[in-house]
Amino acid sequence: MPDNPAALLTEATVAFAPVLISVQAGLFLSLLFAVSVCDIRHREISDGLQAAIAALTFLCFSPENLLGILGALPYFAIALFFGGMDGIGGGDIKLAAATGVVLGLPASLTASILGLGSMCLVCGLIIVKHRIHGKKEKIPFPVGPFLAAGAVAAYFMKIGGFIL
Repeated sequence: MPDNPAALLTEATVAFAPVLISVQAGLFLSLLFAVSVCDIRHREISDGLQAAIAALTFLCFSPENLLGILGALPYFAIALFFGGMDGIGGGDIKLAAATGVVLGLPASLTASILGLGSMCLVCGLIIVKHRIHGKKEKIPFPVGPFLAAGAVAAYFMKIGGFIL
């Protein structure tokens, strides 16, 4: 048994890694589902849910995962430059940051690409359908569920070894 607390923590993390990953995955999925429901119903994402998502990083802590917070920078830039539009808001930026610290930077960027790509596809199809039926009004779309879906896909891609 090591005398150094850091070495003890490292050994415990390695020994319990499969259990910790399973717990983290279950909580990550549950919290992202709750985020999606809140964003769809209220067009707002609770800070408490985002803090809980960010705290999940401590179940399987890796210092390089902290760089994942940089995955929120593109959302921040879009909100900063196009802030007058009804689009990406503070909740979406915080969600990208919270999922980023769990995923790490490469998986965070993958989550953004998957989430926003699926949003463009789904929303584009809905808009085309509305235009075909002669409707011209703007349609608001919540961004959170798409970011959550991208984060879930990237999380399992990372666990499966498809993302470093």
